[in-house]
Amino acid sequence: MNLGGRKPNILAKDDADLVHAIRTDDITNGKYAMPFCHVYFLMEYYRKIGRDDYVKKFEVLFDLSRIRNRRIMRKVNTILDKHEGKKLFDLNKMTPIDIDRVKTYAKVFGIDTSQYLRNEKDEEDDVSQCTSQWCLDQSLTPGKASDSVQLITDLDNVDWLILITRKNGPGRNDKALAGGFVDPGETFVEAADREKNEETEVELFGTYTTTVTDLDNVMIMDWDPRAKFPHGMNVFARVTHHVFRNN
Repeated sequence: MNLGGRKPNILAKDDADLVHAIRTDDITNGKYAMPFCHVYFLMEYYRKIGRDDYVKKFEVLFDLSRIRNRRIMRKVNTILDKHEGKKLFDLNKMTPIDIDRVKTYAKVFGIDTSQYLRNEKDEEDDVSQCTSQWCLDQSLTPGKASDSVQLITDLDNVDWLILITRKNGPGRNDKALAGGFVDPGETFVEAADREKNEETEVELFGTYTTTVTDLDNVMIMDWDPRAKFPHGMNVFARVTHHVFRNN
């Protein structure tokens, strides 16, 4: 695996839960003309807690993002109703979130909820950007999405989950999947790998097998800031599991 020029500390006998790999901001150097810059990605280390707890932790991270983004969208809807008569979402149709359950599991896994539940300054900035001319003028982009959970099991049987964290724009600091739309002629796995490479600079090479399964209880439509228009976004995320084999 090539992790943007770095290697996760998979052989060291430490108990690090997170490995942060910092990458260049592609917005400032003009590589990408987009407001949602992905400045760093996370390699979450899950060997200690096991697969069942991994799924629960995954759900907590995304539920926190969904809670925060719903608050933002509710404020944005009010502004757009006053000025344009438009709405981003019909929030009444979204699946309810059990906030008490989310807080309980966040405490179990040591997840800091303050950036999701109490960061009012960033939230107001996000509301302002969501109601800017850039957001209002975006066109619908129907298409099949490649959003997937990128899970890698390395040669030492360590599980790594790749997530990206947004530095700015609506959804800043939220954990998100490295994904986008499937290009013509691409398979789902090919599109997921391409998006992962583009957004995190993580490349997979060597001998490995890949399986794809549905993670039916993780909805993506209302937590990802990219899904202003739900058309074309998958209702559920999938798991793309890369398992490396010994030669």
